[in-house]
Amino acid sequence: MKYGFLFLINLFLLCTIKGASQGIVIDHNCVDIDLIPQEVIDDIQQNIKWHYAHTSHGHSLTCGLESIENTDTTYSFALEFSALPEEEGALCIFDGQENFTYITPEGYYLDESGMSWTIDVLNNNPEINVSAFCWCTQMEYYSSADLQIYFDSLAALESYFPDVTFIYFTCNAQKNSVFGYSRHQNNEIIRQYCKDNDKVLFDFADLDCWYNGEMNYYIYNNDTIPLQHDAFGGDSCGHVNELSNIIKAKAVWWMMAKLRGWDYTSVPINLKLYLEGPYKDGMMQTTLADAGLTPIVQPFSGNPWNYNGNETLASIPEDMVDWILLDYRDASSPAEALSSPSIHKEAAILLSNGTIQAASGNLPKVPGNINQWLFVIAQHRNHLGILSSLPANNFNGMYNYDFTFDLLSAWGGSTGYKCLQNGPCVMVGGDGNCDQQISNPDKVQIWSSYTGSPGYQSADYNLDGQVDNKDKNEIWKGNQGYQSPL
Repeated sequence: MKYGFLFLINLFLLCTIKGASQGIVIDHNCVDIDLIPQEVIDDIQQNIKWHYAHTSHGHSLTCGLESIENTDTTYSFALEFSALPEEEGALCIFDGQENFTYITPEGYYLDESGMSWTIDVLNNNPEINVSAFCWCTQMEYYSSADLQIYFDSLAALESYFPDVTFIYFTCNAQKNSVFGYSRHQNNEIIRQYCKDNDKVLFDFADLDCWYNGEMNYYIYNNDTIPLQHDAFGGDSCGHVNELSNIIKAKAVWWMMAKLRGWDYTSVPINLKLYLEGPYKDGMMQTTLADAGLTPIVQPFSGNPWNYNGNETLASIPEDMVDWILLDYRDASSPAEALSSPSIHKEAAILLSNGTIQAASGNLPKVPGNINQWLFVIAQHRNHLGILSSLPANNFNGMYNYDFTFDLLSAWGGSTGYKCLQNGPCVMVGGDGNCDQQISNPDKVQIWSSYTGSPGYQSADYNLDGQVDNKDKNEIWKGNQGYQSPL
């Protein structure tokens, strides 16, 4: 059945609009999918059926979903062109319209035909409860009247399909000069409309511009105009590289979690710890970073950590010592925390003064809905891991924990932790095979195998970029017998 475009607009004027219960904005702050509980992911895969219409730029989201699924099948999705897949345990996506898949505004909402094609999909697939249209380059030449048609048309669809959530999009931010300026102005109008009317916005442009805590931009008419970040250059899919695709797909999972009622709040955490190996004269040396040996991608993907986070740095901070893996537990005691499931993991950056920052450049964040007490586990690739012996202190909206104060800062005390003479307490170095104990294999199997080797090595116990006798004699030798409770 076809519906006239003007009829739908009139229907919108006569009916009460059903928008989202409250506005949702999905931007660069909404990409840490490790924070989404497994039960929420399961709920999304069971209950979300998504109608997604787009041109080539929109492939960025679905290609990113595929990349994530290839790494971790927890995030399974199923997509069919011009049809709704039926796959258990997967986010199911109807891609395109019933008879074509390259969807411009004319194919989704702009005129009578576009509205009819969208209505046909939703009428013929009543399981669908989310629908979205992703822009190409229209925002660089659209007028305010064009945008009003977009708003009115989606409002009409919302009125006709009250059980479907319609997702609004901003346009990509790949152009500079006057064209990028026009896109930005129209994107701002879309953002304001969504804010004023409690809509769900997937801020595609914002996700284009931010990476590693930095927004790329240019100046036009004395205004700061966001521009696609240099880290996303390429055309592997959707006219961007795989990194951009993955980030946008993470935002998709975050958006779906919010649509299912997941209410996430985060709290920053201020941590301090030292590694024994690089510690000297009141701070840790940054030799690895100075020599360009520190990897830009987190190093904990292999055994024994098997951490699948995608933390990546655009550049190495000058005061970076090394990567550190943080693991947060919600428990009543440190003993219980050892066996409690992780509520969030994060590969972060350890700085020379002992402070820790997220890969984004900000403080790490933990889930805000702690039911008992927050305990912190910190692991390194060749130092013994530690667990906080006391709960992290939440003061004025920020958690704090200092591992350097005394032996009792770490659970188990002197069995797996040490304090330097006239100095702070430090994570014990020399665990080359990462089995949480310092023993003969760390020398025979690890150090001996790499003696004389430069680079980012597990046997480089003092983190100076070279495996030599200093690592054995000054770090490993004096630490035999230390064992972490982890």
